[in-house]
Amino acid sequence: MAGQRSFAIGQFELPRWGLRLSERRALLFAGDLACALLATALSLWLWTLTSGSLFSLDYLRDKAQWFFVLVPAWMVLNLGQYDLGRAAFPQTTLAGLLSIAGLVLLAYLGVYFLAPRGALPRLLVLYFVLLVFSLQLSWRMLYIRVFVSSFFRRRALVVGAGWAGEAIIQAVAQFHAWQYDIIGIIDDDSAKHGRLVGGVPVLGGHDRLLEVARRGEVSELILAITGEVHGGLFQTLLDCQANGLPLVRVLRLYEQITGRVPIEHLEADWVMTAFVERVRFDAAFVFAKRAIDLIGGVIGLAALLLLLPFIALAIWLESRGPVFYTQVRLGRGGQPFQVWKFRTMVAEAEADGQARWAAVDDERVTRVGRILRRMRLDELPQFWNVVTGEMSLVGPRPERPEMIAILEQHIPFYRARLLVKPGLTGWAQINYGYGSSIDDALAKLQYDLYYIKHQAGWLDLTIIIRTVEVVLGMKGT
Repeated sequence: MAGQRSFAIGQFELPRWGLRLSERRALLFAGDLACALLATALSLWLWTLTSGSLFSLDYLRDKAQWFFVLVPAWMVLNLGQYDLGRAAFPQTTLAGLLSIAGLVLLAYLGVYFLAPRGALPRLLVLYFVLLVFSLQLSWRMLYIRVFVSSFFRRRALVVGAGWAGEAIIQAVAQFHAWQYDIIGIIDDDSAKHGRLVGGVPVLGGHDRLLEVARRGEVSELILAITGEVHGGLFQTLLDCQANGLPLVRVLRLYEQITGRVPIEHLEADWVMTAFVERVRFDAAFVFAKRAIDLIGGVIGLAALLLLLPFIALAIWLESRGPVFYTQVRLGRGGQPFQVWKFRTMVAEAEADGQARWAAVDDERVTRVGRILRRMRLDELPQFWNVVTGEMSLVGPRPERPEMIAILEQHIPFYRARLLVKPGLTGWAQINYGYGSSIDDALAKLQYDLYYIKHQAGWLDLTIIIRTVEVVLGMKGT
């Protein structure tokens, strides 16, 4: 291709471009960190213009604590901005940064007015938010302009034209994984040679792998064979790796691109090793998660008490009846519990006792209820469920026993989501949102299982931050 350069390793030529997914996130993080550090320094300089101090290295050393307050806080709030799909588009980038800036200003105003008079500066934080927003937005637009171009994409070759190969090709297309250009497929089944799988041609067997990779300037091989690799293909893959051509397994890449697991093709032993063993033995994470749940639950209950009079009055004025609504849901291990919500439907919405999904434009939902749902305020009473230990701040959303009985008949491993506590918000909620069918439940389960498999403190924090963005942007359903 014109304008593309490559370099040689032994007898094999590899392209100089093609950032890995981890490298892209590291690049974004480094740029954001530089913006935050520069914004802090510039904020301190602007502060000297109104405080009468002299800006110097000694002054920066005296005020160094602000680098350890503002920069980490900003970077933590940016955790939700390292979704490469969101980072590739100006609209989602701008919306995310606006949400973070607004959240920082609101939080600081609360702290400022609660602190003793004169104990905290006012202009410094304002300067910082305006500067870091402008600098980071400029950096992210530069990233979109330069690093989202085809020059930096990974040129990939899929090894295997079965269900796994087709699944990864569909995932790249469905999730707009512009980080990859899949140029072809290698498969030893001669009947597939020359055919298209997901719009991608099968270029031959393993005997052509090195040749195709060299001519196509391939950056990466995607191993889409889920069983054992034998014979000549195994040796050819070893030769590719020896010549510096990296190999990634299809399930790992599928999870990285989509943020979910392909449960239609998984075996029971995979679920056992991926979920059950982790949930059983990761006691330190469980302890820390419970501590955070208690802190977040108490803060949430305080917010509930403040908003309760206004929400209760609005509900009662539009639709006479109870303010709260309780319903039986299943928690960890299938244990039933009563979930609490603000009532968003007309009274006796399910008078016939039949459990059913709410439609997108459900006529049973009141006008106040729609507002509460869009801001997710209807879930506020569930902070009580969090404090009592029936729920967690983050986890799969709790489902009704009647719905679980139906869904587990149609969806494999559906009860696997009961391995952990249900959550007030979750990975499926921020990535998929509203669901009103079995197909929707299948998609959301794939996100839930991804969360269970990869659960960690940083992932919980990412979900919480992105949930706040949903609340501030009134994007709930």
